[in-house]
Amino acid sequence: MKYVRLCLSIIAMTIFSTASYGGTVEEAYDIIRSGNPEDGYSMLFPLAEQGDPRAQYGLALLYKEGWGTEKDTQKAIEYYQKAAELGHLRAMFDLGLFYQTGELVTQDYSKAIGWYESAAKKGYSAAMYGLGGIYYNGLGVEEDRDIGKDWYMQSAQAGFVPAIRFVNKTYNLELPEN
Repeated sequence: MKYVRLCLSIIAMTIFSTASYGGTVEEAYDIIRSGNPEDGYSMLFPLAEQGDPRAQYGLALLYKEGWGTEKDTQKAIEYYQKAAELGHLRAMFDLGLFYQTGELVTQDYSKAIGWYESAAKKGYSAAMYGLGGIYYNGLGVEEDRDIGKDWYMQSAQAGFVPAIRFVNKTYNLELPEN
């Protein structure tokens, strides 16, 4: 009987430790999307600690929203930064947006520009659009519609639909939206 209990304990530990800590970032995201953010968090955490920027970005989102863990904006920003510093483009963009709007952090346009530029230089069209808005509207910088237009055009040429619509409307162009 002791042997059976021991075997069952080992099997249970193996199953639960695999479910909680094994797997890939994609599997963790699937688990979160299926409505189980707690298990997704358990899968992402060790991957994030091992330096996976996709897992770090996932943890940032979970901490920001309080899904599968306590809401913690400080930890969210920490993980956004870790992911961004490892080249995660969406994390760079999100940090730019947070610094532009003052969400989760103190508003700081120079930091917003820095994060947007980091993502834009790597081809992230939404970051190009963000830079367009900052320069075009003079947010934290001297208004420069030419620089703003250049960023909007780059974003539009990269296929970012809001930029295409802005450019078409503002400059009477007919760039296709697809």
